[in-house]
Amino acid sequence: MFSIFFSVLCSWFAFFLPCYATYKTLSQRPIIEADVQKWCMYWSVVGAFVGFEHVAGWLVSWLPFYWEIKTVFLLFLSLPQIQGSTFVYNSYMQPFFAKNEKEIDAGIVSIQSNVLSFVQSRLSALWELLWSVLSKTPVNQGNINGAQQTQPAAPGISLDSAMGLFKTYGPSLLNSLNPAATPNGSAPTPPSFTPTTSSSSVSTISSQSAVERGPSSTLP
Repeated sequence: MFSIFFSVLCSWFAFFLPCYATYKTLSQRPIIEADVQKWCMYWSVVGAFVGFEHVAGWLVSWLPFYWEIKTVFLLFLSLPQIQGSTFVYNSYMQPFFAKNEKEIDAGIVSIQSNVLSFVQSRLSALWELLWSVLSKTPVNQGNINGAQQTQPAAPGISLDSAMGLFKTYGPSLLNSLNPAATPNGSAPTPPSFTPTTSSSSVSTISSQSAVERGPSSTLP
């Protein structure tokens, strides 16, 4: 119950009222530079505090009187009578940023480039996986693991080779699946497509032809 009350109090004084005051400052003409500078300092300090809370909130939220301390600190920053944000910025943030500006800039550039490279590699691997599923092609495991190596695709069967296999083995397969049986009840033997004629078969055929013709007649 108290946490809800303090959350509403913080939201009203630390966010809603400063947001509207910033709008009023930017809307008036001519713009007063001192007011713009004041609100820039305020949002810089509040942004740093919110970022810290998002990272370490799970560690400090269990502390006793956490919500009360947070509410008092945000009121200290936001109330115009105190101007705590100006004090915090001029005393702590501005000297720290000025002293470590080069290191912070280099770190930001490095983090952004590393994050961009990681996101690009992950998106590339995801797109390759999706494309392999849609086109039914083997997946390149090197890109999925983040490496730049490629693997050869499995050889496919062309249409000509498939037709050749069908012409060679197709009739034999169809004959073996024929339900008709031979007279002795056994399945018919598929015919051979490369018949060979042996010498014994030729002699047998020649002798049968001679018997059918009978003895040759002699001339007078």
